[in-house]
Order: sequence, then structure tokens, then C-alpha cells
Amino acid sequence: MIRRKANNADFLDIFGLSEISKKILMDILHNGDSSVADISLRLNTPKSTIYDSVTPLLDKSLVNEYSGEHGKIYGLSDVEQLTRAHTLEIETLQKAHDSLVAMVKERPESGDVAKPKVKFYSGILGIKQAFRDIPWQKNLTEAYMLWPTQDMIDIDEAFFKWHGAQRFKHNVFIYAVEKYADRKIQGDKDHEWLQNDPKNNLVSVKYLPKGVDCKMSFWIYGNKCLFASGGKEKIAFTVHSKEFSEMMKLLWEGLWNEAEV
Repeated sequence: MIRRKANNADFLDIFGLSEISKKILMDILHNGDSSVADISLRLNTPKSTIYDSVTPLLDKSLVNEYSGEHGKIYGLSDVEQLTRAHTLEIETLQKAHDSLVAMVKERPESGDVAKPKVKFYSGILGIKQAFRDIPWQKNLTEAYMLWPTQDMIDIDEAFFKWHGAQRFKHNVFIYAVEKYADRKIQGDKDHEWLQNDPKNNLVSVKYLPKGVDCKMSFWIYGNKCLFASGGKEKIAFTVHSKEFSEMMKLLWEGLWNEAEV
């Protein structure tokens, strides 16, 4: 029974502990104050390994060391000791994350523009990775796209619904040119998240003339463009270039002006 519980220690992953350190902590949690000999017997692990692996637990204040009649004893002052240590670790990671985000946002854009970048992705997993890598840039308020809706959501509708939710968090408005055939989605209650609704969905949609087809989509956001195939090829690539993005914006505006509401 103890072995089964000891393996259920996912909440400890945040501490970066080895598997044996996790098992020791869970063993102590379920059995109370214990000597190295007791832990070694229950986990069927050499005492020397227990001594080495309990040190990280002491360093992170996950367990305490006491003096017993026959040597050192390891235990917790109370169950909340783990909660306090866990909270402290989360706060430390959050501060580190905030510092990283601040550094990225404050990096001069001129350095990026001076070195255009192109990245290629293949397959469905590659397409999804390309969309995960979209950086919702600082001060980005609008994006522009050619979007064969049905073809793209057929790749993985749940994923693109999730991706749209990330855009909403950053309050980025999208102007989309879609295929005429995708008009049918506008009346579909199962796809309310795709509705042409500037207020609630932050999107304004126009349509290509009837009969015009395309499988390749593209997004223009800041100085970056993402292209992805909703057809058989299943490829994607991103271009980070101010001049290229400006050219694509001109091409997109031509589509937008000719498209129908």
C-alpha cells in the first residue's frame, strides 16, 4: 500500500527532486518520523542511498532532522510544512518567469529586424508547434489573416479553440479573409467561438468570391508572418522580417478590399 502511494508524487516535480528523494519524502509522509534504517527497509534501498537522497529534502525544508535514541530521525513538523515549501517554490519560479518575460519584452526590436529568420515545420504536430510559438508581442493590438477556416480546424479543432483563447487573453483583434464556403460556419451553434463578432470574438470577417479556393493560410502579426497548410501537404513556416511583413500586408489589403461582407 505504501509503495503505491509513494509513486503518486507528481506534486513534487516542482522541486526538481530525484525519484528516490520523492519516494523517501512520500514514505515519511505516510509513515511519520523514521530512521534511515526504517526507510531503507521499507523502500528496499541501501542506507547509503537514503543518506544521500535525504539531503536535498533537508536543503529545501521538505523534511526535518531530529536526534533519536538510536541516531538521526527524519520527519515533518506538520503536514502544512509541505504546503509552505511548495508555495515558496512556486513564488520563486513565478519571479523568475516574470523576469524572463520582462527581459524578452524589453529587448530592442531593431535587433530582430536586422536578422530576418525563417523556420519550417512539418506535419500536424509541426503546424501546432508553429502556432504555439506565436509570440503575442508587446503592444500588438491587431493581426491580419487569410484563413480557410474549415480546412484549418479539421486539423485539430480543440487546439485552435485553445489558441483563440490565448489571443483573447492578449486582446488582439483579427481581420480575417475567409473562403465563401466557410460562411456556413457562421450559423453553426457548435462553432460560436468562430463567429464573425467584433465585440465578443474580436474578429471581423470578409469572404473571397464564390468558387475561389485556397488551402494555405497566413497570419501577419507585427513583423512576423505564419503560413500553414490546411490541405494534404501539412506544412508550416514562419518568416520574421519587417520588409516581408509589410509586403504581405499590402497583398492582404488587396484581398480585403475585394472581399465581400
